[in-house]
Amino acid sequence: MVNTPDERILALMTIVDYSLHDKLVHLYKKNNIPIVLLTHGHGSAKPSIFDILGYGGPKKIVCISIQTKSMANFMMGQLSKHLEFNKPGTGIVFTIQLSSVSSVLRNISVTVNENAEIGSEIMPSKEPYHLIITIVNSGHAEQVMDAARAAGAGGGTIIRARGLGSKEAVKYLGITIQPEKDLVLILTPRDSKRPIMENIVREAGLTTAGAGICFSLPVDTALGINALLEQAENA
Repeated sequence: MVNTPDERILALMTIVDYSLHDKLVHLYKKNNIPIVLLTHGHGSAKPSIFDILGYGGPKKIVCISIQTKSMANFMMGQLSKHLEFNKPGTGIVFTIQLSSVSSVLRNISVTVNENAEIGSEIMPSKEPYHLIITIVNSGHAEQVMDAARAAGAGGGTIIRARGLGSKEAVKYLGITIQPEKDLVLILTPRDSKRPIMENIVREAGLTTAGAGICFSLPVDTALGINALLEQAENA
């Protein structure tokens, strides 16, 4: 399952305002992207910020697709063209390199890449970013975001989820696993990652009522992060 450099497989993640749902779906269908997961999320900005910006709202669409690196770069170019990522409140899009994938998934992604008319639309590499993922008990997402903002985070997306805790987890962690979870996604520059994660663990970690766990993934390329930071400054 080892990918050659020319066939690297990435996860392309797009988080945009719900009003852009139809445009987003149209772009993915138009370019025949076969592996796409759509779910709903909730932005962490205070309601007043949407009035200030005159755009966007708390409801978000979270899209995860599996693509080759060149196809992901092409799709980022398409998304940049048709969605206003330079405008605060629009959203963000970024890629995460996968360490391995099944042969079937890789073959599908490579075939789509070969059949697409990509041309030379390649997005340049940006400053390194990381995606901080925090999983906490339901109702503690805002506590995570408050801790993250205090350490310099620009914003985040909250997704409702359900945990499947085992008896072994209860035994070794010494906590009761609650099935209802909040999943908090925060995209941040690399230099800000550590203080944000440390503050989240301090305020909403395993020893708190949130019983949270926190980890990060390196991001290859990102769009919309500057608008996100600008939004935080205006909050």
